[in-house]
Amino acid sequence: MPDGRTGYLPINSGKLFDEWKLNTIANASSIESVAKSLIGMPYLWGGTSIKGMDCSGFTKTVYMLNGIQLSRDANQQALEGNEIKTDTNFSQLRKGDLLFFGRKANKDKPEKIIHVGIYLDSGNVIHASGLVKINNLSPQADNYSERLRKTFICAKRILPEKLNILEVRKN
Repeated sequence: MPDGRTGYLPINSGKLFDEWKLNTIANASSIESVAKSLIGMPYLWGGTSIKGMDCSGFTKTVYMLNGIQLSRDANQQALEGNEIKTDTNFSQLRKGDLLFFGRKANKDKPEKIIHVGIYLDSGNVIHASGLVKINNLSPQADNYSERLRKTFICAKRILPEKLNILEVRKN
């Protein structure tokens, strides 16, 4: 255990990580399903468990449960994946993309990423802020977040393109 104690579990109730990962296929639907299962979990700075999680702990946990390891902090996660060029209606985004928020660069200060969430669809973003919840980037939506819209910096695609294409063809 992290605190030095020894713990036990029945041998048939666990798997080695590498074995488990081989049988895990990350796709947009599984990312969404895991993310939505965490709705209502409380915010806890530095947290990565059901006892509480912060924004980057949330995205790290969701992706980890889908076999993808992300860095710990939002500004580190922003360096991963492929950048997606976005317009004002966010039409290029796909379910499972990571959205990053913070302070845009200006002549006096550099850009600073301070928040991350997962794009779902139709402008919806699931993220940990107070608790895990869904907000929307469209001013017309009931769950609109002006703060998220105004502080949006960039989007990154973590899921492989081929999986997204296959999933779109299945639907």
